[in-house]
Amino acid sequence: MIRKEWKRMLALSMTYIMTLSVAAPVKAAEEELGVPTAETAAEVQETPEQFEARTGYHLSEGYTYVLNNGFVILQADGSPQITPVATPEPTPSETPTPTPTQTPEPTVTPTPAGENTPTPTPGQEGAEPQEVTEQPTPEPTPAPETTPEAAQETAVEENIPVITAFPQSVEVPVTVEDYRFWTVSASRKAAQAKVVQEIKEEKSQDSRSVGRLEEGGICYILRKEDGWYYVESGTVRGFVEKKALRRIGDKNEALLTPVYATELVAPAENQAYAYYRATIQQTAAKKHYALCKGDELNIRADKSTDSEIVGTMKKGNLCYILADETEEWVYVESGEVRGFVKKEYLQTGRKVKKKVNKTGADRFTLAVARVDPKENPARYYTLTSVKTGIPDGAIRDSIVDYASGFLGTVWKEEGTSLCEGIDTSEFVEQIYEAYGYNVTDKDGNIQEQGKVSVDQAKPGDVICYGSGEETSAAGIYVGDGKMVQASETRGKVVIVKIDPEQESFALELFEDTKVIAGSKNISEVNATEAMYGQDLGLFKLTYYCACAKCCGKATGITASGARVAEGETIAVDPSVIPYGTKVIINGHIFTAQDCGSGVKQNHIDIYVDDHERALALGCNYADVHLMK
Repeated sequence: MIRKEWKRMLALSMTYIMTLSVAAPVKAAEEELGVPTAETAAEVQETPEQFEARTGYHLSEGYTYVLNNGFVILQADGSPQITPVATPEPTPSETPTPTPTQTPEPTVTPTPAGENTPTPTPGQEGAEPQEVTEQPTPEPTPAPETTPEAAQETAVEENIPVITAFPQSVEVPVTVEDYRFWTVSASRKAAQAKVVQEIKEEKSQDSRSVGRLEEGGICYILRKEDGWYYVESGTVRGFVEKKALRRIGDKNEALLTPVYATELVAPAENQAYAYYRATIQQTAAKKHYALCKGDELNIRADKSTDSEIVGTMKKGNLCYILADETEEWVYVESGEVRGFVKKEYLQTGRKVKKKVNKTGADRFTLAVARVDPKENPARYYTLTSVKTGIPDGAIRDSIVDYASGFLGTVWKEEGTSLCEGIDTSEFVEQIYEAYGYNVTDKDGNIQEQGKVSVDQAKPGDVICYGSGEETSAAGIYVGDGKMVQASETRGKVVIVKIDPEQESFALELFEDTKVIAGSKNISEVNATEAMYGQDLGLFKLTYYCACAKCCGKATGITASGARVAEGETIAVDPSVIPYGTKVIINGHIFTAQDCGSGVKQNHIDIYVDDHERALALGCNYADVHLMK
């Protein structure tokens, strides 16, 4: 039984190796489409832990990664080189060892010219270790490349399976609650304290006081519950009894020189601080790129080497500076890690920005967390983030991440295994089934409901080719005109451009009702500085949904004929901003698709999915730019 399984696994690896051997002519095309190549993989070094955190890959029992200086060696398709763990067995005769055909060059992350990595001064015995650890790099001894013939010979003579195919298993990502904040309008939310009032940690006068609001002090009501208001006043967030506050208008003189609450408990210790993650403060941060220069850099909970380590970065890891950029210690965000590092150990400036924009931020590895993000005492030093929260996120990012976990799986006609070989349409159907959705109806035909044009597709939607009974699921949209597909022509699961010559449409099968950490939303900064074009000036921003109250008739179809989509659709005055124009508002890219009787001149109505949120977001103002 074991021998049969080994033979099956050997056949799989041989199929995969042979697939790679005929894939060389498409290398240039893969680079153009963003598929990882050996050259780009060399720039992004990852430890096994970082690689698994990014891809969701799980190493099968009995195998280990082939490492180069502690980093996973990635193959051209993004899969890792792995090898069976040697198990000593008595053998009657010596097993011949095949001669390796080639010794690959060691993978080194280049340091841009002109940038010197500081070498920390060693402290005295017993002193706190320096933030950056520099160690001499020994001459790497990379594992020899195994040819198909050598792999087969080794497998037969040593009775071990040779597996290089990726992946072997990928778990469905868990839908989780985000810890980030989202911005709401301050309009119609201001209130004054009738008398000196303490802001409570819970909806009880017996609970701890987290702040004190003087008579006439200003707070903003974010939520009403059981005779209590959940409020925000400066850096204080908590509960105040409804009877203790007096609502005031948006033009009240008290708002000109507001007096906010005095903080009694630090935000990190206040259990009510993130009770409801809406805020009137700006949450979308401008992307200020930085790369780690040291071999290992500790991210701390405070501006001190005595404070808790909340995460670590390796050389070349990407982070974003969110606050205190001119000080000795800067506040950074890298993935889900937020905290303080010494600025001298970061590489910043135009060279970094150019490198990140050229390579793509998603190609860089990020910090590794040492504590749960929700338990990180530094997480709310600032509410800004390069990924802002939203009350109604989407499962879209999760679906794209899950599907991308199978990049490299062999295409197989009528195949049904996500790991061993799968057909094009079966790939899409199995990804969606993992989330409880059916791409086809009971008769095996593509679902009729949820069809939208390809130019209205959002990440996670199904891309379909053909029409009528000839329609089939081709792939899963990942954005930028591309989809992840089990491609017959490429022989494996890859990311490819949607074929403009094919008759196609997108299929949206789910409503965006679940919250996914870091999911895309109307507050997310998804525009780079290079995308900013002409400044159109200051615009009034309001919000609407597709209900009859907002639109007169609940059709979900815009004036331009497109289907409404949160994060995409805005209503404009077409004489000011023509239909189809892409604009940037607060760092997010929108498309002019709709109009309204009350939307005139410098007024934009932003579409959201539900009426309650449209009302809650209220009215505000922002500069609007054309997207280049």
